[in-house]
Amino acid sequence: MPQCMMEPKTSFSEFTPFLEFFSPGIYTRLKDRTSDIKSRLKLTKFAWLSDKVIFPNKEQVLIDFLGGLLLNRKRSNITEDETFLVWRCLFEVLQTRKCHTPAKFRHTLIIKPSISQVLCDSILLEYEKNSGCTADIVGCALAIIQSPTLSYVFTSKYDFLVKFLGNVLLLTVRTIQDGRPVHSDLIQLLQKCTATYSVSQRSQPQQTKVFQSVVERLLIPTLLLGSLTEKCHELKNCVENLNDILDQALFHREHHPFYESFLSAIVGKDERKQKVSKTIESLFHLLSNLINKKKGQDNYTDTQKIISHYLVAFFDHFLSHKCHGEKTQTGFRLFVHICHIIGIRESSLELCGPLSQEEVVIVLSPLLRSLLKHEIYSQPQDTSDGNIQLKFYNHILIHVLEGKQSSLFYACLESFLELNHAILETKMSEVFRIGWFEVLNRDLMTYLDGFLIKLLQTYSKLRQVPKLLSLLLTSVRDMEFTQDPVFSEATSLHFGEVVEHLPQGVVTEVWGLFLKEIPALLLRLQTEDTSSACKLLFVTKLFAVFLSHVKVADYTITHLTRLKVKGLMEETQSGIIAPLIERVADRKLSTPEPVLFSALLLSYFWGELHFLLEAFNVGDQRSECHEQNIYRNLEVIFTIDSKSWKKVHTIVTDAGVKRNSYLWKLLTTLVLKAMLADKSIELPKDIMRILLKLFSDIEKCLSGKACLALGMLWEISEENYSPASLDLVLKMLPLCGSRLSCDTTQQITDLVMRVMTNVIDVECQQILGSHFLERCSHSDILESSSWSSCMLTATFKTVRLTIREKQKNSNKKMKTDSKLSTISTVLDELCDDVFTTASEYSKRMEKLQFISHLISDRLLNVHGERQLTTDKSSWIICLQHIEILTQCDHSPEEMVRGFLGVLTQLTAIMAQKQTEDEELLGRILSVMIKTIEKVARAPLFHMINVEKFLNWCSCLLAQEKQIYSQAICQKLELLLELSCRVMVTDFQLLPELFHIMNKGLQGSPVTVVPCSVVLFLKEISQLLKRSYLKEDVIGVCQTGVLEIYRYLKTHLDKLQESSEKLTVGHVWSLSALVQILPREQIDSNNVTFILNFSLKILEDLQGDLCLTGACLEYIQSLCLSLDPDVKLLSCEQKLTLWTTLKTVFKHMLMQNGQKTSIKGESQSLKCLVASILKSKEPDRKFDYFTDFPMEWTSQDEEKQQSWAWMRKKMMFDGCFERDGWRLIFQQIQSTIGALIFCVDADQFQTIIDTLVLDCHLEELVQHNFYKMFASVHLWKQVIQNELTEEKGAIVVQAVEKVMIHFQSAMLQLKDIQDDHVILSLAVPIMKCQADMLNFGPSLMSSQCATLALQSCAYIPLCTSSHYPAFNAVCAVLTSMMVHHTEAALSVIPTFISCANRLMKFVIAMGNQEILIETNTATEARNCAHNLNKLYVLIASHKLDFSKVAVYLVSNFVSEVQKMTLLPTVKRALMPAIYAILDICDNHVISQLHMVLNQGVKAVFKVLYSDYMKYHHYTGKV
Repeated sequence: MPQCMMEPKTSFSEFTPFLEFFSPGIYTRLKDRTSDIKSRLKLTKFAWLSDKVIFPNKEQVLIDFLGGLLLNRKRSNITEDETFLVWRCLFEVLQTRKCHTPAKFRHTLIIKPSISQVLCDSILLEYEKNSGCTADIVGCALAIIQSPTLSYVFTSKYDFLVKFLGNVLLLTVRTIQDGRPVHSDLIQLLQKCTATYSVSQRSQPQQTKVFQSVVERLLIPTLLLGSLTEKCHELKNCVENLNDILDQALFHREHHPFYESFLSAIVGKDERKQKVSKTIESLFHLLSNLINKKKGQDNYTDTQKIISHYLVAFFDHFLSHKCHGEKTQTGFRLFVHICHIIGIRESSLELCGPLSQEEVVIVLSPLLRSLLKHEIYSQPQDTSDGNIQLKFYNHILIHVLEGKQSSLFYACLESFLELNHAILETKMSEVFRIGWFEVLNRDLMTYLDGFLIKLLQTYSKLRQVPKLLSLLLTSVRDMEFTQDPVFSEATSLHFGEVVEHLPQGVVTEVWGLFLKEIPALLLRLQTEDTSSACKLLFVTKLFAVFLSHVKVADYTITHLTRLKVKGLMEETQSGIIAPLIERVADRKLSTPEPVLFSALLLSYFWGELHFLLEAFNVGDQRSECHEQNIYRNLEVIFTIDSKSWKKVHTIVTDAGVKRNSYLWKLLTTLVLKAMLADKSIELPKDIMRILLKLFSDIEKCLSGKACLALGMLWEISEENYSPASLDLVLKMLPLCGSRLSCDTTQQITDLVMRVMTNVIDVECQQILGSHFLERCSHSDILESSSWSSCMLTATFKTVRLTIREKQKNSNKKMKTDSKLSTISTVLDELCDDVFTTASEYSKRMEKLQFISHLISDRLLNVHGERQLTTDKSSWIICLQHIEILTQCDHSPEEMVRGFLGVLTQLTAIMAQKQTEDEELLGRILSVMIKTIEKVARAPLFHMINVEKFLNWCSCLLAQEKQIYSQAICQKLELLLELSCRVMVTDFQLLPELFHIMNKGLQGSPVTVVPCSVVLFLKEISQLLKRSYLKEDVIGVCQTGVLEIYRYLKTHLDKLQESSEKLTVGHVWSLSALVQILPREQIDSNNVTFILNFSLKILEDLQGDLCLTGACLEYIQSLCLSLDPDVKLLSCEQKLTLWTTLKTVFKHMLMQNGQKTSIKGESQSLKCLVASILKSKEPDRKFDYFTDFPMEWTSQDEEKQQSWAWMRKKMMFDGCFERDGWRLIFQQIQSTIGALIFCVDADQFQTIIDTLVLDCHLEELVQHNFYKMFASVHLWKQVIQNELTEEKGAIVVQAVEKVMIHFQSAMLQLKDIQDDHVILSLAVPIMKCQADMLNFGPSLMSSQCATLALQSCAYIPLCTSSHYPAFNAVCAVLTSMMVHHTEAALSVIPTFISCANRLMKFVIAMGNQEILIETNTATEARNCAHNLNKLYVLIASHKLDFSKVAVYLVSNFVSEVQKMTLLPTVKRALMPAIYAILDICDNHVISQLHMVLNQGVKAVFKVLYSDYMKYHHYTGKV
């Protein structure tokens, strides 16, 4: 119940003293001024509430009495405290039902205007007095304005309503300014008043009066309230509505001529002296006065800031409402007038207002954007008007340039650039100086880059790049530099893109500008200070970027262009590079560092361009750079004396500036490329010597805080010099190819690992690691086997250096641990030179054999614990390299070496037994798992002691479960499983393996089956399924497995006699044995014992994942035994299994549908819901379960292992505990498929009968719902698989009953509005029917097929969530047309009705407005495509559907006339209706023209016209 309709909480006992006044004299007592006011108010409340007090028009008299007290307070001698009581009494009276529903109480009631006027005046006055009445007054006003009968006093007069709204606004503003909480009643009152006023304003005929009232009473309070919304978020929507009210009042179409006349008179200096509207003038006068208000006059707000922001909004809204009409000059005049208000005058270069330069820029930036958005400036029009706008914009630019650099400063420059680039050209030197050269704040780089990029884009489009560059060089020449201006990577890259697209003539012109400017700067350099050096460096950067992006191929097409560019290259070399090198090499003159860097930079880029030009000039001879001296090679390239180059190198070395050193390395790479390009000579020693020079100083400069150079060459520094140099070396490696020696490669790989692992800063190490890892994993580098061997050696060296014993007591000398020394020895042996030099294969294998013996004898044990320390981050980097290297297709011995190294790391980390190393341990196991299958080609387990390895893994699994997480233990198990697979495929190891398994099984207790035995048996069972096995191998396997079973049988018999519980190992083992051994060799008691145990596990909803999966695998193995004539399961057991599996299947669906919330990581079936919800979208409630179809495992052995593969993947990803129940669900389906395959006809009949019975939805309750849902899925899987002829006949007999049950269920579901039920049950029923129809007449008769049309008519198609339902219905209709054509043609009216439903849905969902809101355009387009396929099928039967095609067309045009289709949906849908028009003859078209309504007929005419123009076949191509 609303607050205003509630009865006041006043006790009736308060009025017991007044019971004696049940007489007409009560009115006299109320008017008695000598009586106490409190008594009179109590009497008023009593008379109002009591039905026993009766006198004429009582309610109106009481309201007037209270209003009179408030209106005549002085005459009634009412004090302030008594006024509070009167307001409270009026508030309580107005809260009662009598006030708001007087008709029910048989009386009339009005509020007099005088009372409403008192309320309007008091609502602000009492707040200022702080009398405490404000809340009651607000409550009274809210009750009146919300009442349908009393609110007339507020809404009848516009003047009163606008005044009241203004007072409420001021009250709200002052409440927020005073820091008081805004009561909900006040917010409601403001919202209600705003809504009421909005309606009144729109209906007001005198818009001039509205304008004046809004300006006087609402404008300022609204702006103040808008500035305070951050303190009261509840008012944001209300402020938006108030702003709409302002816009409606100020920009009404009646005021547009007055704006034009006012602006023409004020700004345009119109000599006609038109009469200026006082209302418009008052608005701008008010805004001007407010913005000129001195700061400090208002303690609460910054009026200037508020008005400044409103001027921006006012200008944008003025243009948006088209107040200027078609006259853009009016919009410009308003812009000028606003500039006058903020202090910009054409007659003065100084600001004439109170705003600062920064505040003016803040206003100008959005004003200029509005000018651009609404296209106020037109250059041709402005030219005809005398360039009035252009001159004013030039004047504004002067004021903008006087402000500080900021984001809005650059926004203004960009706006001027978009308006007319000529605006900036007049002050381009100052623009470059202030906006670029003097920028020191790095935070402004993003905005500076944006402006410079837009500047380049503009002049590039205008084809005036030389002009821009000339302006830039002029600005550089005329300015004194104190530092090198910022030239960012983003700007340089975009400048390069501009250069790439320049025509040849423009490129030569730009090149000439640089050839003219740089020598001039060199001349000044001899007499001037560092300013000239900075200028030279800046221009050199520009020239270097220019040279690096010139498109070389374009200048070698013709002889003329080749000569032109050759001349420019020679002039650059002789006029710039040679003088620069001579200036640097001259020891008589001091060389500033910028000059040295400029010389090196231009030399490198000129050299790169020089070689590229030679590459395109096939006829020319290459420069022969094969001298022993690198300086002479540089002399060959640059024709500069080698002595000068030597002096330059000496200066670079002595100065120690890293960016100069890096550029010298780049020059060295030029020599290296020249030597490599000349294939006629082989100089491997020289190549190695040059490469060694490239990284000779890298390690010396390596710091703990090194970072990667991601910018330009001039950004090389101490921090990024070493990584940048190493990156340069790695770039050169693919060019060197096989010319590198093993020693040089080893030095490089060692250096890579040191750079990657010696960085202290974690973030820098991650960046470096990812970059160099990507560089080292490049295919060009990995092609070299020498690189892989050396990199693996460097990796193991790094591991060796980072592992050591942890000293617990520094004062005591610790005895050297044998395990630690063995680990160190193994790692040292893995780094032996025999693996990196060109040694014989036998020597490498001998070394690997020796290492394997060390690992087997000393490391593969789990006894003892030693505190070892490792560098975790370094180890992770090493593991990443090993993972990449071991996956390459190189020599098998390198794969074995990688595996042995990782195995050594695993033994080292296991020796620590610390849970904090889990991440590292997980990575090691992941690398080993990926490597184990790669080494299958190598005799790995001929080197490692198999028994020790298996025992070590088994012991780890048994012991580490108490230390590490389940994810780690599962990875260990997966490693052991893959190792067993590799061992089993080596047939020579089989006898030894069987001996090990028997020995392990003998030594284990009854309650435990070693994990290695279980996994070994599983791999043997998979091995025996291969068809290529020889008989001797099969015999060895069966004999060995039989011996294992004898020991296992003893265990099972003892467990059966005792009360001990079976484990996962027992179930997995017997499951594998059932697949290997013949039926007669397996004890039936053991089979039954584990079967009963498995049934109990499936019935128990708290069973863990592994045990449940093992039980399902065991049942599946029983169903798919090797000998089809010998059955391991009886008929009763098979039916029991069917009942159990079906129940579990249904229960899992129920758990998912109910969305049970699970806390923790409990291993139970209830976790299914949580795991699915974490990984699936909320809206897809059941889609997960249909993603894994039931598999008939005997028909496809690959499918049989799909869930097993998924299990391995989950274990590897570490998500088996979280998502394992998905695997269980898929395994249940697979097991059901195997069970149905093994049953005979009678049992199959029983199964089908239960499915048919469960498909009947007797009542829509939860149990029946999920029972039918499960049965629908199971039935769908049954019909989709191949069956014997006898079983197929059983299915055919049941189809009719199933279809009848489906129609009955759809009839019950047709009125259900719950989308969950529709998508979860109705849609699967439709999909199942579509699948049944796809089998054609062989499965069901035509009469039975037509039943599906009833479901198509029943299923709801209303909302955007029904897209799956649409697709299901469309699939049913399509299947009928394809596979049951005669049935569809026999019920054409029903079929057309269903097709029309689909068309209506597509059009409704294709509505452009709906798709924008719901973001489902893709689904709607796909539905249109599906419908098109159906309509094409319909059109293919022209004789049958031509008579009813008129209904399809009329349905389309009638629906599409109501809304606008999204273009993509329309394009997909139109071919469907065109296909129907193809089968319409002239009579149908004439009929459509006659019967359609007028509006629909127009749509059809357009449709038919487009059809005849674009689609109709006329016989011409």
